[in-house]
Amino acid sequence: MKKIMFICSGNTCRSPLAEGLFKKYLQENKITDIEVSSAGVGAFPGDAVSINSILVAGNRGVDISDHRARNVNPEHLITTDLFFCMSESHKAVLSRHCDESKIIVLNVPDPFGRPIEVYEECAKQLESKFPQILESIQNTVFLREMTESDIKEIAELEKECFSEPWSEDSLKDELTNETARFYVLRDNEKLLGYIGANNICGEIYITNVAVNSACRGKGYGKKLVNHLTRQSKLEKALFVTLEVRKSNANAIALYEKCGFKKIGERKNFYSKPTEDALIYTYYLEE
Repeated sequence: MKKIMFICSGNTCRSPLAEGLFKKYLQENKITDIEVSSAGVGAFPGDAVSINSILVAGNRGVDISDHRARNVNPEHLITTDLFFCMSESHKAVLSRHCDESKIIVLNVPDPFGRPIEVYEECAKQLESKFPQILESIQNTVFLREMTESDIKEIAELEKECFSEPWSEDSLKDELTNETARFYVLRDNEKLLGYIGANNICGEIYITNVAVNSACRGKGYGKKLVNHLTRQSKLEKALFVTLEVRKSNANAIALYEKCGFKKIGERKNFYSKPTEDALIYTYYLEE
């Protein structure tokens, strides 16, 4: 399930209207794998939707009268695949806390306090953008928790990337491991990459990072690592750490770009071939 969120200022005019109308658009087009929500960046939680937004939506057969305003929160920043912001100012707020590649600006003016005709124009603008929004969703890679349906592809990727790959059974065991934090990056058809870690008493140990060789150089490794570090912050972990082969210059460059620092070495840590490991750690409380 792909998760998108419409963002405006108070979550009482544009974004709840967009949420309601886009849900109808998806229903009419028999699309069931997209979860739609909305939030604000400066909302007063619990506020009711603007009466004009309710009326304009109602004229289109959509009831949004039960919606109550809320603000985007840290969990949304992790679990939402795409944010559709009404203005550049909303993007500026979100981009301080999440990957800009997840944010798309719609440029829909705020109708707050204006006559109902302005709300009607706002709805028309939103509706005109729905085909483009749907295309953006369908063409975007999505990051989610690993499920059993991913196991076979991940095992194949392990064989491609590592001399001692994890087996399908080992990966399946992580599905029921309470400490496991495994995430996959996919497009609509295939696995692009994945990352695995374990949270041991607030210390995050990365065990696996792999990107499909046909997809490298597109920032997918960085997206996976940054997702894990953000998730670890939400869990109030102390640090994220990993070992990497001393000769793996590309991986070392990735981790340093993501803010990891070298803190030590492990002699002869790897086999097939035997090689030292460098220990890289990202301290979450810095």
